[in-house]
Amino acid sequence: MLAMMCGGMKAQEVALDTTSVDAKLLTAEGNKMPKYKSGVASLMQYLANNLKYPKEALDNGVEGRVYTRFLVNKDGVVCNVRAVRVELHFFNLKKMSEKSGKSEEALRNHYSKLFADEAARTFYNMPKWKPAKLNGEKVGTYCTAPVSFSIPRFTNTKIGR
Repeated sequence: MLAMMCGGMKAQEVALDTTSVDAKLLTAEGNKMPKYKSGVASLMQYLANNLKYPKEALDNGVEGRVYTRFLVNKDGVVCNVRAVRVELHFFNLKKMSEKSGKSEEALRNHYSKLFADEAARTFYNMPKWKPAKLNGEKVGTYCTAPVSFSIPRFTNTKIGR
Protein backbone atom coordinates (compact mmCIF):
# COMPACT_ATOMS: atom_id res chain seq x y z
CA MET A 1 0.00 0.00 0.00
CA LEU A 2 1.24 3.47 -0.84
CA ALA A 3 0.39 6.56 1.22
CA MET A 4 0.87 10.14 0.14
CA MET A 5 0.00 13.66 1.23
CA CYS A 6 -1.07 16.36 -1.18
CA GLY A 7 -0.52 20.09 -0.97
CA GLY A 8 -2.95 22.95 -0.69
CA MET A 9 -5.03 22.75 2.46
CA LYS A 10 -3.57 19.35 3.31
CA ALA A 11 -7.05 18.12 2.39
CA GLN A 12 -5.95 15.05 0.53
CA GLU A 13 -4.29 11.88 1.66
CA VAL A 14 -4.42 8.84 -0.55
CA ALA A 15 -3.45 5.24 -0.07
CA LEU A 16 -4.22 2.89 -2.94
CA ASP A 17 -5.14 -0.71 -2.38
CA THR A 18 -6.03 -2.82 -5.40
CA THR A 19 -8.34 -5.72 -4.77
CA SER A 20 -10.41 -7.00 -7.72
CA VAL A 21 -7.58 -8.90 -9.32
CA ASP A 22 -5.43 -10.78 -6.85
CA ALA A 23 -2.63 -8.34 -5.97
CA LYS A 24 -0.17 -11.25 -5.88
CA LEU A 25 -0.94 -11.95 -9.53
CA LEU A 26 -0.51 -8.30 -10.52
CA THR A 27 2.85 -8.00 -8.80
CA ALA A 28 4.19 -11.15 -10.49
CA GLU A 29 6.78 -10.61 -13.22
CA GLY A 30 5.29 -9.05 -16.35
CA ASN A 31 2.02 -8.02 -14.71
CA LYS A 32 1.26 -4.42 -13.75
CA MET A 33 -0.86 -2.60 -11.20
CA PRO A 34 -3.04 0.28 -12.45
CA LYS A 35 -1.16 3.56 -12.55
CA TYR A 36 -2.26 7.18 -12.73
CA LYS A 37 -0.38 9.02 -15.51
CA SER A 38 3.28 9.16 -14.46
CA GLY A 39 2.57 7.83 -10.97
CA VAL A 40 2.18 9.06 -7.44
CA ALA A 41 3.32 12.64 -7.98
CA SER A 42 0.84 13.26 -10.79
CA LEU A 43 -2.00 11.72 -8.75
CA MET A 44 -1.11 13.95 -5.81
CA GLN A 45 -1.08 16.98 -8.10
CA TYR A 46 -4.47 16.08 -9.59
CA LEU A 47 -6.04 15.75 -6.14
CA ALA A 48 -4.39 18.94 -4.86
CA ASN A 49 -5.80 20.85 -7.84
CA ASN A 50 -9.26 19.30 -8.00
CA LEU A 51 -10.48 18.12 -4.59
CA LYS A 52 -12.43 20.91 -2.92
CA TYR A 53 -13.09 21.11 0.80
CA PRO A 54 -16.89 21.42 1.21
CA LYS A 55 -17.44 25.04 2.29
CA GLU A 56 -20.07 24.20 4.89
CA ALA A 57 -17.76 21.65 6.51
CA LEU A 58 -14.84 24.07 6.46
CA ASP A 59 -16.97 26.88 7.93
CA ASN A 60 -18.14 24.59 10.74
CA GLY A 61 -14.76 23.03 11.48
CA VAL A 62 -15.76 19.52 10.41
CA GLU A 63 -13.03 17.19 9.19
CA GLY A 64 -13.38 13.82 7.54
CA ARG A 65 -11.83 10.87 5.79
CA VAL A 66 -13.62 9.10 2.95
CA TYR A 67 -12.58 5.58 2.02
CA THR A 68 -13.36 5.68 -1.68
CA ARG A 69 -13.56 2.51 -3.77
CA PHE A 70 -13.40 2.80 -7.55
CA LEU A 71 -12.82 0.68 -10.61
CA VAL A 72 -10.06 1.46 -13.07
CA ASN A 73 -11.55 -0.39 -16.03
CA LYS A 74 -9.55 -2.06 -18.80
CA ASP A 75 -9.69 1.22 -20.79
CA GLY A 76 -8.23 3.18 -17.85
CA VAL A 77 -11.50 4.98 -17.05
CA VAL A 78 -12.38 5.49 -13.38
CA CYS A 79 -15.94 4.30 -12.70
CA ASN A 80 -18.12 2.63 -10.06
CA VAL A 81 -16.96 5.15 -7.45
CA ARG A 82 -18.47 4.83 -3.99
CA ALA A 83 -17.67 5.69 -0.41
CA VAL A 84 -17.21 2.51 1.60
CA ARG A 85 -16.68 4.34 4.89
CA VAL A 86 -16.63 7.92 6.12
CA GLU A 87 -14.97 9.00 9.36
CA LEU A 88 -15.82 12.42 10.77
CA HIS A 89 -14.30 14.68 13.38
CA PHE A 90 -16.41 17.48 14.86
CA PHE A 91 -14.94 20.19 17.05
CA ASN A 92 -18.10 20.08 19.20
CA LEU A 93 -20.89 17.94 17.76
CA LYS A 94 -23.22 18.41 20.73
CA LYS A 95 -23.01 22.22 20.52
CA MET A 96 -23.44 22.11 16.73
CA SER A 97 -26.54 19.95 17.18
CA GLU A 98 -28.08 22.30 19.73
CA LYS A 99 -27.34 25.37 17.61
CA SER A 100 -28.70 23.88 14.36
CA GLY A 101 -31.68 22.06 15.87
CA LYS A 102 -30.58 18.88 14.05
CA SER A 103 -29.82 15.60 15.74
CA GLU A 104 -26.22 14.45 16.00
CA GLU A 105 -27.07 11.54 13.70
CA ALA A 106 -28.56 13.92 11.11
CA LEU A 107 -25.40 16.04 11.22
CA ARG A 108 -23.17 12.97 10.84
CA ASN A 109 -25.23 11.82 7.84
CA HIS A 110 -25.20 15.29 6.28
CA TYR A 111 -21.43 15.82 6.55
CA SER A 112 -20.70 12.22 5.52
CA LYS A 113 -22.64 12.86 2.33
CA LEU A 114 -20.84 16.19 1.68
CA PHE A 115 -17.41 14.58 1.94
CA ALA A 116 -18.42 11.40 0.05
CA ASP A 117 -19.97 13.41 -2.79
CA GLU A 118 -16.84 15.55 -3.17
CA ALA A 119 -14.53 12.54 -3.19
CA ALA A 120 -16.74 10.82 -5.79
CA ARG A 121 -16.93 13.97 -7.96
CA THR A 122 -13.16 14.24 -7.95
CA PHE A 123 -12.60 10.59 -8.88
CA TYR A 124 -15.30 10.55 -11.58
CA ASN A 125 -13.66 13.57 -13.24
CA MET A 126 -10.19 12.06 -13.10
CA PRO A 127 -8.34 11.57 -16.41
CA LYS A 128 -7.67 8.05 -17.59
CA TRP A 129 -5.25 5.76 -15.78
CA LYS A 130 -2.94 3.16 -17.25
CA PRO A 131 -4.98 0.01 -16.55
CA ALA A 132 -3.68 -3.06 -14.78
CA LYS A 133 -2.20 -5.81 -16.92
CA LEU A 134 -2.50 -9.48 -16.20
CA ASN A 135 -0.59 -11.86 -18.47
CA GLY A 136 -0.17 -9.00 -20.96
CA GLU A 137 -3.90 -8.19 -21.15
CA LYS A 138 -5.52 -5.07 -19.75
CA VAL A 139 -7.89 -5.84 -16.87
CA GLY A 140 -10.21 -3.81 -14.67
CA THR A 141 -9.11 -3.45 -11.06
CA TYR A 142 -10.82 -1.99 -8.02
CA CYS A 143 -8.79 0.41 -5.92
CA THR A 144 -9.49 1.93 -2.53
CA ALA A 145 -8.24 5.39 -1.66
CA PRO A 146 -8.76 7.03 1.74
CA VAL A 147 -9.09 10.75 1.07
CA SER A 148 -8.67 13.03 4.10
CA PHE A 149 -10.18 16.45 4.56
CA SER A 150 -8.34 18.24 7.35
CA ILE A 151 -8.26 21.88 8.33
CA PRO A 152 -4.74 23.29 8.74
CA ARG A 153 -3.82 24.26 12.27
CA PHE A 154 -1.93 27.51 12.65
CA THR A 155 -0.01 28.36 15.77
CA ASN A 156 0.19 31.88 17.13
CA THR A 157 3.94 32.34 17.10
CA LYS A 158 6.00 35.50 17.09
CA ILE A 159 8.69 35.94 14.54
CA GLY A 160 11.53 37.91 16.04
CA ARG A 161 14.69 39.42 14.71
